[in-house]
Formats: sequence, structure tokens, C-alpha cells
Amino acid sequence: MYYFLLAFAYLIAILPFRLLYMLSDLLCFLLYRVAGYRKGVVLENLRTAFPEQPEAAIKNTARLFYSAFCDQWLETVKLLTMSEKELRKRFTGNWELFAGLSEQHKNVYALLGHRFNWEWANAASSLNSPQQFAGIYLPVHNKAFDRLMLKIRRRTGSMLIPADRMRSHLRLLNGQQHIIGFIADQSPGNLKDAYWYHFLNRPAPFISGSEKAAMLAGAAVVYAGIHRVKRGYYTVRLELLTDNARHMPPEWITRTYLQKLQQDIQSQPYNWLWTHKRWKHQPGAETVVRHL
Repeated sequence: MYYFLLAFAYLIAILPFRLLYMLSDLLCFLLYRVAGYRKGVVLENLRTAFPEQPEAAIKNTARLFYSAFCDQWLETVKLLTMSEKELRKRFTGNWELFAGLSEQHKNVYALLGHRFNWEWANAASSLNSPQQFAGIYLPVHNKAFDRLMLKIRRRTGSMLIPADRMRSHLRLLNGQQHIIGFIADQSPGNLKDAYWYHFLNRPAPFISGSEKAAMLAGAAVVYAGIHRVKRGYYTVRLELLTDNARHMPPEWITRTYLQKLQQDIQSQPYNWLWTHKRWKHQPGAETVVRHL
């Protein structure tokens, strides 16, 4: 099964970008217009997040989202054959921040959200960082697909750390200067350890593991805000939140991260993963929900 998936992925990856985006447009039409893939979830999320927007604007954002969503996954497959030169041209950023922290012998925890294209961000960060770049990921149940994604994600030298075995795998980085990328807007597996915030007009739980790990390590913490410049081109704004997480009060890192992520989503609302069930959990009667 894996080799069938790999062969099929290479057939997509060898397409020039012009044809790749034609395929993406077709896929978008099938998902949005024909199948209506999670369309109700997307529209409900957008209406809640942007209650001031008229229905026509909400539907236009949804249409743009599905286009960006399809681009995301075909662009990810494209990483199988994409040259380093092409990736550096299409995904830019103020990488000097990572270089400066390396000179200070700082380990870095980089926090980002499900902003398109986060897979290119993983690959480009590995190319443009003097430190070893490692990404925390959630393994998928389909072993063949999980193996394919690992092959794609490791192509530029990234180290992959499964979220359910993070502590044991982090030991492999002991003594090696590193950057660890956390996609920190995922729903936590254990609500007991979650922080609750009013996020995009609705209470939502967020993982606290990245903040606690950064504080334990005394690492520098960077917010990575991904923005889509135009189709097939992205930039990341790296912003230093602290050069030592141990010096920050509890919850400050998570709160600051969410403030910046919310601002980025509001500035480019189509460029975030609206199909996920960010708000599937509800706070209990005793839950403290913080405001950003």
C-alpha cells in the first residue's frame, strides 16, 4: 500500500506548478461544490468567528479557504520533487532570528498554528536554520499514509517527534542545539492539562505542553506567523517572545501566542484550517475561561 501511495504521490509531485494548481482547482470544486466536505463546520466556524460579516462575505471566505486548503495538500506532495532553490524562493522569512539565537547558544521552541502552508514551513525552517530543526507531529492511524508523510517531512533534514512520545524522543536532542516546532492550536488530548481561552468569540481549550516544556528547558520561544503572499508563495514572520521561558509567568506564553495567532487569522481568515473541530469540547461549570 505504501509503495502505491508513493508512486501516486510522485505522479502529482512531478507536475509543474501551473498544472498542479489546475488540479487543485478541480479538487476544490469537487470538495466544496460537489461533496460539500465539512462545509457546514466551516461555515459555522466562520460565522461564529466573524459575526459582523454579512453572509456573502462568509461564503466568499469559505470558497477562498477551500482553494487554499487544496493547495496546501498538493503543495505538500510537491515537496517530494521540489528543489531547495525553489523552496527558498517560494517560502521566505526573517531567518536571521534563528541564526542570532544560535550564536547565543539558545535552544528554541517555535510556536505556529495551522496556517497554510505549515508543511512548507517545516521544510523551509530546516533549510534556513543552523540548528537541528525538529517538528512535533501527530501520527495518523493509516500506517502507509503516515510513512509517506514522514518521508515528505524529512526530505530537507527535519527530525520528526511523535507527540505521544515527545519526552522520550526529546532526549535524542540532548547536547545538540535545536529548534522544536510546535503547532500549538491543536485540541488537547487531556482536557485536565488544557488552558481555556475565548478564542475567535468562543471558549476553546489549548495544549499547555509546549509552554511547560519550554519553561522546563529554559528555551527561547518564537512565534511563527505564516502569511500567504500569493498563490504558491508564503512568508513567515518570526517574532521572539522571550529568550528564556523560565523567566515568564505561567500562561503568559500561551496567551501571547494565541493573541498573535488570532490577529493573523483575522488578517487572512481564509488561511487557517477551519475544517478542524477546534471547539468540539465545552468548558465545565468550574472551568476558568480566560480572555485574550
